[in-house]
This record gives sequence, structure tokens and C-alpha cells, in this order.
Amino acid sequence: MRRGIKVAAWAAVFLACAGAGAYIAAHTDPFPPGVDRPGESPFPTPTSPPQPVTWVGTIRSVTFHDLYVGGRCTTRWHGNVRFVVDLAGGIAGTGNTRLFGRLDCDFPIAQTQVRRFGIAISGRILEGGMAIRLAQALIDPTNGHDFGAFGAFLPIRMLLATHDDTVHERIDRRRTDEQGRGTYSWSTMFELHAVPG
Repeated sequence: MRRGIKVAAWAAVFLACAGAGAYIAAHTDPFPPGVDRPGESPFPTPTSPPQPVTWVGTIRSVTFHDLYVGGRCTTRWHGNVRFVVDLAGGIAGTGNTRLFGRLDCDFPIAQTQVRRFGIAISGRILEGGMAIRLAQALIDPTNGHDFGAFGAFLPIRMLLATHDDTVHERIDRRRTDEQGRGTYSWSTMFELHAVPG
């Protein structure tokens, strides 16, 4: 009787050990961190590096010069801009804006009106927007004068708000002219968006 009990006890012990071993084996990773799995490449899977972001869009301006002696000269401008935001958040690009229609003055003008501005764009991306600077790069014709005051505001710095990688904002500025008694006015609509990919 005692012999049968011992055999049964030992059988139970072996079964318990076998069950515990099977459970541990089923829940243990034979390749812990730092040990290569068979068939796996020892090199990490490459990921696409971040890329600079390109922004494009249009600007539309209405500008005027109110002269202290009386009368006003008004110009309208339509243009395109394109700039790249680098990985550090810096902005660099160019643009062109052209006279839309003609110079409109309350008195005769014999001199040549500028018909195109080349623009240099710089700045930086900020949280929720961008700080941007527009500067005159060239004028056409080179012997022209801007009587409507678009160029009088260049260079100009401004903050533009971004919403879902777009900008839709009007910037209005006024200041006195060089004589200190007339007024320049600059009202420009920015329609910009980031280009995918």
C-alpha cells in the first residue's frame, strides 16, 4: 500500500513540474533584448528623414499716398510668393508682385511708375504662426518710381497666423511719408498654404 502511494506521489510531482515547465516556456521570450532573432536583420529599419516644407500663395495689395498738399495716388498689386521652411524653422524664399491696372492719381504724373517688385522673403516659423519679412529685391523698370507707396513699406516685418497649414490674413499699416506731413497706407491680403510632400 505504501509503495503505491509513493509512486502516485512521485507521479504527481513529475506532472506538476512538467506543467510548470511548459507554462514558463510558453511565456518566455527565448530572444531577450539585445539578442538577434533568427532571420532578422541586425540593422534597424530605415525611416524617412524629415524634409523641409514649401509654402506657396498669393498676395494682393491696395496702397496709397495721401500728399499733405492735397491729392492721393493709389496702386493695386497682385503677386505670388514661394518660400521653404528648413528643419530649424527658418524661412527663405522669393516673390513677385505686379501693378494691377494702372497708377491712379488725383493729378498728372509725368514720371514712370514701377510696374513690378521682386521680393526677398525671410523669417521663422513660430507656434501657431510665422514671423515673416518682405524686402525689395528689385524693381522694374529700374528707373521707375512708386507713387502708390507699396515700396515705401519695404522692408516690412509681420506676424501671420497659421491654421491647418494655411494663412488667410490681411495686414494693414499706415505711416507718415518722408516729408512728415503726408500719409502712406499699405493693405495686403495673404493667402498661403503648405505644399504636401
